[in-house]
Amino acid sequence: MTQLKLEVEEALASTVRNSTAQYSIFVSCNKCAGVHETGISITMEDGPVEKHNIGSFYSGKSLPKTLATLSNQSFPCPLTGRQFIQKDTKQIFLVPIKGRPSENDPRRNRKAHG
Repeated sequence: MTQLKLEVEEALASTVRNSTAQYSIFVSCNKCAGVHETGISITMEDGPVEKHNIGSFYSGKSLPKTLATLSNQSFPCPLTGRQFIQKDTKQIFLVPIKGRPSENDPRRNRKAHG
């Protein structure tokens, strides 16, 4: 998985995380109309709390160069096997990578009592 680092300057408080977090990049496919993971992850500060397209998230601001290059990059469609380029930044998504519970996490190891 490719990993990129960038910082977000300003964003709306209701949709923004106030710490550094890791995100996967997903794109809407022009070939099958699905949404595919790109295999790219980024670490950024003050990113969205949940899935958000980069066009709206950066509305009124210039896209960081790292994200701007995604609209010129080709990606493979896993269903058709064909390459596609997604130029619409509202069809390129930041998706927070949720922390996976550890083996010792009590929420994961709940046992029925009774």
